[in-house]
Amino acid sequence: EEEEEEEGSESSSPPVSYQMKPPPEGCCTTDGFCQAGKDLRLVSISNEHIEVPSGFLLVGAKSPNLPEHLLVCAVDKRFLPDDNGRNALLGFSGNCVGCGKKGFCYFTEFSNHINLKLTTQPKKQKHLKYYLVRNAQGALTKGSVICWKG
Repeated sequence: EEEEEEEGSESSSPPVSYQMKPPPEGCCTTDGFCQAGKDLRLVSISNEHIEVPSGFLLVGAKSPNLPEHLLVCAVDKRFLPDDNGRNALLGFSGNCVGCGKKGFCYFTEFSNHINLKLTTQPKKQKHLKYYLVRNAQGALTKGSVICWKG
């Protein structure tokens, strides 16, 4: 009769090594650039005008290979948590701010496109670390931390 849910069992298990598929031939594989070769580093594009569709927010992703940089991403805000780390829809929807490619429905596909080289596959969206905001001078800067539950 008793049905126990195994919540939290993921966090106690050791991280599983995750192998990404190699990008298609002819794609850029440089850290900080999308596969189309466009620079995504916040320091490089902070003063550029970035088209953000309605319902999307600019967020900064932390790359393990570029710890001093944030990569700029456009993500559907419905898939981001509120200030309490809750109410994020399951799934993902994002666009590349570098080359303009739209409609990424899986974070794995998106992370491959932006050359976010992940070594584990747990809660991958947690690599989206900061909201990005415009300062008084109009430059894009690191804002508040995205509060992922757990």
